[in-house]
Formats: sequence, C-alpha cells, structure tokens
Amino acid sequence: MSRTDLPRPGAGTALRCHASDVELTLRSKPVLVDFSGTGTLTSKADGGAARLSGLRLVADLPDAGGPEDGGTVTLEQGGDGSDGVSTADGGDLVITLDAAVDQPGGTVRATTRDAARFSTAHAPGPSASGRYELVEPIELIMADAPEVVVARIDELVLHGEPA
Repeated sequence: MSRTDLPRPGAGTALRCHASDVELTLRSKPVLVDFSGTGTLTSKADGGAARLSGLRLVADLPDAGGPEDGGTVTLEQGGDGSDGVSTADGGDLVITLDAAVDQPGGTVRATTRDAARFSTAHAPGPSASGRYELVEPIELIMADAPEVVVARIDELVLHGEPA
C-alpha cells in the first residue's frame, strides 16, 4: 500500500471494500460474516491527510432456522460529521460507525460506543488499494440506552480497491 494510489489532491476515488470472516457477536452469539461495500477516499487539496467518506458495508447473517436468525447487518460511516480523518500517528483512519441489524423480528439501530480506529499498517497514510485493520474491538450500542450492547466486533480487516 502506498500513497501513489491516492487520488490527485482535492479529488476522490470510489472504493470497493470487503472484509471476510469477521466474527460478529450479536446478542451474545458469535457468528462469522463477510462484509462488502463502498466508500470514497479523498486527498486534501494541500496534499495533507486523506479522508474516507461514505463508507457502507453490508453482511448477510447466517440463518440457522431460529426466529431471530438470518437477515443483514449494515455498518455505515456515522452521521456525526466524522469523515475518516487519517491521523498523524501512522496514518490511521478514525471514524464513527452506525449499524442497522435487520432480522425477521424487526430492525435494531446502533452506533459505536467510541470511534473506530483502523490502522493502515504503519504506511505513510491511507491509500485506495489499502488494508485497514481494526485497532481495538468496537461495541455497537443503542444510542438511547448506551448500556445495551447490540453487537461487538473484535477483529476486522477491511480491504479497499479502486472501484
């Protein structure tokens, strides 16, 4: 991964993203899912930090035949104005994520307890063909009841490539 595949300063590059074999703990039950989706990586006009925006990942939940099995989980970059700023400490991306868990019984909406930090593996910064690894586990909580953990993701390696 290198900065050579960043968009030209001030421009954006559409990304296809995927993360395979992600262990998602949903209602205390671990399941393996594969996320896929899109986002946009934009290089600042001054050549400074790149930004990730519009990240949206979707995974199908396994259906074991139970009343709460099956459905989808969607992770979207939070609506709090965070724009995936790459920080100075190794080019990490820091974003908030909102989630929707759609299952036969209805939809549950959640948000990350703390911003998610993705490491760019000590590269000079993010790139359009990058590998972004979750630094710390994330908990997806009910916004109006933060003591309720809807889901937890301990490890997630997100791969991006130009769309």
